[in-house]
Amino acid sequence: MKRIYEFVCTEGHNSEAYVDEEYRTIRCRICDNTATRVVSKPLVKLEGVTGSFPGAYHKWERKRNEKIAQERKLSN
Repeated sequence: MKRIYEFVCTEGHNSEAYVDEEYRTIRCRICDNTATRVVSKPLVKLEGVTGSFPGAYHKWERKRNEKIAQERKLSN
């Protein structure tokens, strides 16, 4: 199954490639050295004080409030 993987060569160039999962190395597009597949670090932004995920929490809270308002409207 093909996926996008991140590779780093011996010169430190980062690149991404759409390859099958069994590929562990490719040729660097910049310097033509061997580039090894690496595990990319995820981009996670936590709110400083509580450690919550602000975007996800606000989305959940908004949908929850909309659902409660709709249920109240239907029950009246």
